[in-house]
Amino acid sequence: MNTFNSTIFSKTILSLGLLFRVAGFYLIAQATSSVILLELVHIPSDFITNPDRLGSIPNIQQNLALAQGAGMFFGFLLLPILYWKYFRTNSDTNEPLLSSVPRQGLYILASVALLIASIPMIEQLSLFNKELSLPIGLEKLETLLRATEKGAETLTQVLIQYQSLPSFLLVFVVIAIIPAIGEEIVFRGIVQKELIELWDNKHLAVWVGAFIFSFIHFQFFGFIPRMLLGVLFGYCYLWTNSLWVPIAMHFANNALTLIIAGFFSKTFLSSIDDKNTFFDIRFFILYIVAQVVLIYVYYKFIRKTKSTVLVE
Repeated sequence: MNTFNSTIFSKTILSLGLLFRVAGFYLIAQATSSVILLELVHIPSDFITNPDRLGSIPNIQQNLALAQGAGMFFGFLLLPILYWKYFRTNSDTNEPLLSSVPRQGLYILASVALLIASIPMIEQLSLFNKELSLPIGLEKLETLLRATEKGAETLTQVLIQYQSLPSFLLVFVVIAIIPAIGEEIVFRGIVQKELIELWDNKHLAVWVGAFIFSFIHFQFFGFIPRMLLGVLFGYCYLWTNSLWVPIAMHFANNALTLIIAGFFSKTFLSSIDDKNTFFDIRFFILYIVAQVVLIYVYYKFIRKTKSTVLVE
């Protein structure tokens, strides 16, 4: 019993250490972005209630993109890669993060198709999550959370208002490419993999990794759909053994959102406050059933493809 308790205790401590590393990556990313942004531009403190003031700041869109991109690069690309290469203390330290597997291109195509097919369900979950309210007595916390998300939404709206091809390409790199690679390296390549090594439970690792992935974005009213996206990325990585698969899925999700938001911005942004847009339990149940079928077909396809590769 003592040995068992000691093992659980040591695994818990190591898991907390992993959590602190992720928090460190995030804090360094935020600190880098903040320092660069303060050097480049002064954002008024009341921008949440007066978002129009941001539009009067020269080069605000480019400066926001540069600051966010630099933060993501240092916090979620450079540091995690250095950690993986030089500071992991187990027998798999030399295992590459971004290795290729047979039929990888086919896996990526199938996984991106699964992601696109999942969009209706994710949208319904987003509507459901936005309608949630905190329990009685936490009204001040809910007001704070909604104000924080409003601020993030305002900054995002400024970020996607690009006026030229170069500014679009800059935002595309910052929103679609860097987060897809960096966040998947951290949450699937490091967090999920190390949790599997610690607890020898793949399902626990997928769900805990997805929880941390969603939590670290600090958006309560988008927490559920983001966590389930993380679960989808995690299982696709688990089944294919290729980190390029969730990277491609993450990239496709961010790129589609950016393109729709940018080229159809008036319709996209006004739909956020559209009173006719609401959670519908009937559609949600239909989407859930369809999603289960799609995931099952996807899983069988991956297994069949792997068995074919082994025979060859």
